[in-house]
This record gives sequence, C-alpha cells and structure tokens, in this order.
Amino acid sequence: MHSASAEIVDSITKWMETFVEVPHPSFGNMPPCPYARQFRMQNKIKIIESYDAVWDCAFRTAATWTDEHEAIVIASDKTYISHSLLSDKVRGLNRRFRHQDLVMLEDHPEDKEYIDSVCMNHGSLVLIVIQRLAQLNRFSKGLRNTKYFHNWSKENLADVVDWRFED
Repeated sequence: MHSASAEIVDSITKWMETFVEVPHPSFGNMPPCPYARQFRMQNKIKIIESYDAVWDCAFRTAATWTDEHEAIVIASDKTYISHSLLSDKVRGLNRRFRHQDLVMLEDHPEDKEYIDSVCMNHGSLVLIVIQRLAQLNRFSKGLRNTKYFHNWSKENLADVVDWRFED
C-alpha cells in the first residue's frame, strides 16, 4: 500500500500513534487530528517517499488523485531544502489544485508550528499532506462547534484553517 521505505513509514506511523492521534488538552481533549486514527486504521492514509523534489512528487500525486485514500503523505528526508521554498511551492500547488478540490499542507523540521505551545511538527521529515479540500473544510466547520479551536491564536487559525475557505 505505501510507497516508502519501512523507516519512513515507521517514523510517520509512530508520530501519528504517539502524537497526532492522542487526545490533548490544548485541543479540547481531542487529538491534534481527530480523524487521523480512523483513517489510518481503515488503511485510508498512504505514505509516499519522494526521491526528487517533494513538491514535484506532490504535483504528480495530485494530478492522478483517485479518492482511494483520505490523505496521502508525501515524505522526504531531504531536510536541506529551505522551508520558505517549500511553503512557496505548496502555495503554488494549492492555487493549481484548488479547483480540483485538493489541498496540501506542508511540514518542515526547520519551520516549527506551535499551537498553544504544542509543537505540531513531525520533527525530522519534510511532509506534504494532500487531502480533499471540501472534506477537510467540512471537518474544520464541525470542530468549530467543539472546544477544539479554543486555544488557537488568530495567527494559527489564519495559517492552518481560514485561508482554505477563501476563494
């Protein structure tokens, strides 16, 4: 199912099991990603290891999207790429694939993301997560009716959530 080395798959799976899927008070006692465990257990998350530019792999993956998976994680151990270049490339990919209902979220070890002093990053890999935009937005809207976002700053909301609802 995955197209990545065992080391990459194990690293991401461990991060998911020990952080992403674990309830935390900063998220209203919900996991940082409340839907990740369900999708992982249903084998609806695919991990692809990128051997070239991670954004090129993300482009190819998005261009051939089939809805077989809820999320595809493009992973690279090439952390020498600059986080600002990664952000610029992913912003361009989001513009390109928005009208195909796809969204990409990036994670770079050198660009730490904190929500309520909780570091959200994987920590050692460059990641691009690809998902259906409408579904992610639907999940986000549902979470607004809970305490999930109560500890998020305006900047966190703008960086992670709000921009996805803009045309």
